[in-house]
Amino acid sequence: MQRSFSRPARIVALTALVLLAAAGVARAQDAAAPAPAGDKDKVKTTSAWDMIKHGGPSLALLGLCSVATVTLIIERFMYYRKAAGNAEEIINKIKQAGTMSEALAAIEHAPGIAGNIFRQTLAAARDGYEPEQIEQLVQGYVTKELISMEKFLPQLDTFVTMCPLIGLAGTTLGMIKSFSIVAAIGMSDPTKLAGGISEALVNTAAGLLVAIPSLFAYNWFTGKKEAILMDMEKGLSELMVILKSSAGSQ
Repeated sequence: MQRSFSRPARIVALTALVLLAAAGVARAQDAAAPAPAGDKDKVKTTSAWDMIKHGGPSLALLGLCSVATVTLIIERFMYYRKAAGNAEEIINKIKQAGTMSEALAAIEHAPGIAGNIFRQTLAAARDGYEPEQIEQLVQGYVTKELISMEKFLPQLDTFVTMCPLIGLAGTTLGMIKSFSIVAAIGMSDPTKLAGGISEALVNTAAGLLVAIPSLFAYNWFTGKKEAILMDMEKGLSELMVILKSSAGSQ
C-alpha cells in the first residue's frame, strides 16, 4: 500500500510545480493587460467543449486511456463479483456430509474461487490421493486462480502512473506554447496567451481525472484479491485437517 500512495504523491508534487508556473504566467497576463471596467459584464465563460478543443493531442491520448481503464475496471469488477465466495460456509457443508460423495454433492454449486478449489480438492481425495499429494495439487490450484485474480491489474496500475504523466506532458507543451507567445508578442494579446494556459490546465485535470478512479479501482481489486486469498487459505487449512483425519481413521 505504501508504494501505491507514494507514487501519486510524487505525481501531485510535479503537477503542483507546473501549476505554479501556470499561475505565474496568468498573474503576469492580468498585470500586463487589465480588463477595462466596461468589459466586466461581457466576460464569457468557457464551456467544457471549448476546454477539450484546447487540450491538444495529449488530451486525445488521455481519452483513449480513459476508455481502456473503464473497460479494464468493468471486466475486473464482473470477475471479482463472481469470484467472491464464503469458505466457512463451504466447510460447514463438508462437515455435515457423511461421505466424500455427499460432501462433493453438497458443494456442487458453491460459488466463487473457494467453491472451485474445494471441489477439486475433494475430488482428488475421493480419487485416492494422499494428503501430501493433495497439498501439492492445492498449491497448483491456488496458483492458477491467483493468476486469474491478478489478470489486468498490472495494466491498470500502469494507467494509474501513466495518465498523470501524459497530462503533465500536455501541461508542459501548453506552457511552452504560452512562453513562446510571450517571447514573440509580449503581453499585448492576452487571448493568445490564455489558449496555451488553457491547454496546460486541461491536460493536468484530465490526467488526474483518469488516474484517480483508476487508483481507487486498483486498490479495491487488490483488497478483494487479498480478502479472497485469506478466506480461502483459512478454509483450505480446515479442509486439510478434515481430510487428514478422515485418512487416519480409515
